[in-house]
Amino acid sequence: MSVKFTKPEFDIREKISEIPTMGEAAKSLIQAESRRDQQYLLGISGRRNLIINGNFEIWQRATSGSIVAGPDYCSADRWKIYVNTSTTITLSRQDFSPGQTEVEGNPRYFGRFDWLGTSSTHFFGIEQLVEGCHWGAGDYITVSFYARTQTGEAITLGVNQKFGTSGSSDQAVGNFAVATSAEWQKFVIEIPMPSIKGKAVNEANDSLSFTWYRNGRTDSYLDLAQVQVEVGKGATPFDHRSYAEEMDLCSRYLHVLLSTNTAHPYHHWQGQVFSAYNATRIIGTYRLPTVMRAVPTGINKSLSMHLYSTGANYGPSGTIPYTYASRTNFGFDFTPTTNAPAGNAFHLDV
Repeated sequence: MSVKFTKPEFDIREKISEIPTMGEAAKSLIQAESRRDQQYLLGISGRRNLIINGNFEIWQRATSGSIVAGPDYCSADRWKIYVNTSTTITLSRQDFSPGQTEVEGNPRYFGRFDWLGTSSTHFFGIEQLVEGCHWGAGDYITVSFYARTQTGEAITLGVNQKFGTSGSSDQAVGNFAVATSAEWQKFVIEIPMPSIKGKAVNEANDSLSFTWYRNGRTDSYLDLAQVQVEVGKGATPFDHRSYAEEMDLCSRYLHVLLSTNTAHPYHHWQGQVFSAYNATRIIGTYRLPTVMRAVPTGINKSLSMHLYSTGANYGPSGTIPYTYASRTNFGFDFTPTTNAPAGNAFHLDV
């Protein structure tokens, strides 16, 4: 013999919200339909934005840069530009007027992707690669941003899953229309993401690709501000990170060791110590500020270099020989202009 007891179903959230001493804010939190709604009510905590430099604060290379064709990085950290013909394109930092209200959150800068007109239709794009192809797979991601164009052109956001070198072929997620005008507008795009089950992934360089592009021929530009990508369905307010934190994130992909730009944080990198291995080799290692995603490649911008020991200049100038690179260190192996005293210490100046 068995006895079965039943009771009517009820909504536990409604019952809890009926507690007399519960405030309105607590009731709203309990009755929220989704975690995203709860995050919004709580004022949003944690780091949500997968885009790095989405507020266009960091410009280690230059505050304006131009290239022909591409794709390449030329100015704003983490933002790559491209055109599929031999014409000049530019990415530059632009200032918001203090106190403006068109774009929320009081941002200081926005990025301007500018292109020249062409005689026929071509592809113009600005892209960011988010490290890791797994974000939102089998679920949703939400992309939010402010945008405007000079002539109110049709822009498209293309999203792709990239599985890395020797991994599975890239998987197109979709292309999403962005109806811009000459005035700032906020756009929110909720994107269902394909599963990556069964895919071969090379975690050394897999990514999600986000490309804002247009196919056209007119002379115009695209302005972008407060670009955010987050896992889940629905946009939350822009995730403001400090300048120092954003710089640290950017340094995983680019680090400027030396600069003649007096506004750059690494202007006149004086005092780095090297030593003479023998009369013809002066060597040293620089500790990178963070673990880089890949072993870095050095690019010399023809800086004039000087190695000093006991008041004497042993050169060299021009080309900097890079060696001993790893994801955490960057080494140098100089040939002095005159024989160096073996074992002596040297300091580098520009």
